[in-house]
Amino acid sequence: MTMFRILMLVLAVLQVAFTVFTALVGSFADAGSLGERAVLVLVHPLAAIGLLVLVTQPQLSIKGVRVVAALLAVNVAADVALALLIAGGAVKGDWELPLVFAVIPAIGVVYAVKRMTSRASARG
Repeated sequence: MTMFRILMLVLAVLQVAFTVFTALVGSFADAGSLGERAVLVLVHPLAAIGLLVLVTQPQLSIKGVRVVAALLAVNVAADVALALLIAGGAVKGDWELPLVFAVIPAIGVVYAVKRMTSRASARG
């Protein structure tokens, strides 16, 4: 097991725990729009679980890796967009918080791309 994969395994487990906890807490909060809740309750946990699958399944198909990479990219894009909305004053909150949610998925995108390129070079 490579050092990057071990790091990703630790980060994926942390991300799953973090996102499931915040999804549970966030689903009971009174504030937030439907879009914000969807990101918190659906996108974050799905991307976190996808990352865990990506790291724990070394034989995952290239299509599966692409699906997880897309989930992670959507997670990052949604969090960056929300941070920009908060920073611009369109939405209330702390703009830094969505960026915290984007750190591990952004690293996960790098890991997924590395997996795709290493598999492609092994074939060709």
